[in-house]
Amino acid sequence: MRFILYVLIVWLIHSAEVQLKLDRKPPDLRKIEGKAEFDSQEFQANCACEPTTTQLHVGETFCDPTKVKLHQDFAGDDGNSASFEQIRNLIGPLSEIKFADPNSYHFSCLDGRNEQGILGTPGGDSGEFVLALQIYEQLSGQILNQDSIDSIFTNFLTQMTQDKFYMCTDDDAINHIEKELGMTLTIDALVDPTESLKNDLMTALLKAENIGCLHLKSILKNPENYDIRADLIRFFIRAYFTIMWNKSSPLHHKLMLEVMAGRHEERAFLEIRTNEACLRQAMAPLIVPRRRITLPSIPQGPTATTFFDPHATETFQAYVNHLDSVSSRRRSLSIFFAEAVNHNGVHIEVDVMHHKMNKRGLMYLEITGQKIARYLPFYTFDMYIYCNYFILLNKYSVMVIHIFKTILSCLINRQKSKQSSNNFTQQNNN
Repeated sequence: MRFILYVLIVWLIHSAEVQLKLDRKPPDLRKIEGKAEFDSQEFQANCACEPTTTQLHVGETFCDPTKVKLHQDFAGDDGNSASFEQIRNLIGPLSEIKFADPNSYHFSCLDGRNEQGILGTPGGDSGEFVLALQIYEQLSGQILNQDSIDSIFTNFLTQMTQDKFYMCTDDDAINHIEKELGMTLTIDALVDPTESLKNDLMTALLKAENIGCLHLKSILKNPENYDIRADLIRFFIRAYFTIMWNKSSPLHHKLMLEVMAGRHEERAFLEIRTNEACLRQAMAPLIVPRRRITLPSIPQGPTATTFFDPHATETFQAYVNHLDSVSSRRRSLSIFFAEAVNHNGVHIEVDVMHHKMNKRGLMYLEITGQKIARYLPFYTFDMYIYCNYFILLNKYSVMVIHIFKTILSCLINRQKSKQSSNNFTQQNNN
């Protein structure tokens, strides 16, 4: 029934000029009184819309992407460049993309071996927290030590609203620790080691060669390139695993350590842009960095006939980075450091810290990106929103339907009045 009314309303809009002249600006859009002009004829219109749970915001654009744009910024020099078709298959149909709130969902590392939909940023949650620590040191003038970072991180985990706090490592890092310690190290032993193993394991985890996160490893290997103290990384890693290994602490459940399996075989760097409407509504697309995709079409023979086998697939990997969405996380971190951390009387402005985090974060991204994806093709994925009748009518259907019901009712009553008047005139003439 509602669909029929939609079609009728669209037809009326196109077939006749309708204007609503309000006697005054209504304080409540659910109650409208005025005159409706329909085909140059004027009618009195009253609208008292029934209650609805949907808030009406005139002029608001909703996060309902209707079109995507995929752009190649750099073709790549690795001799095995990913094609548009492969990237499109990796992203999948727009209708199947899931969204998450960047304020409450964890950020994952730049790693093409992840087979789950992610929000990506260098170092994931851990990389962003280290970035915040660095900016906080600059603004406060404090040199953070192990005790202060332990306290800050514990306080953050207690207050955070996101589902988990994320760190990644991989098989290569675990294998290297095994060789260094001369023992077999399972994932369970890494997450919950025995008391006798903790000291040696912690010492190993603080070395760059035993870190599986490409971003944190790069910082610890070359801290001067990132203009950061290497001790900040070590202090943070120690704080992270100290809480994870303390099973009596309720905070250890909030930590998430993901171990990536297999080799790095990334064939592209994919930048995810998020439009303003989705940012306002805290929605970001979850993209899968690694999945089996259909092999690209292959030209065959001198006539370049396209060969396509729908059953032929390949495993495809790409680095995935959410450039816009991570700014929301940085703002949350800026608020936390400005309001919940004791900085010895030094005033920290949220906007200043947020701006500096975004600026330094771009520098981090460029340096790490050059190290891990210098020769790979670079693609940008963007979503667009187009207004159409049915999106708008769905949002404002109650109001629109009531107004046009009133107009149609007036037209019907007017026609009946004309008919009654004509019948009366005929009877008098007779």
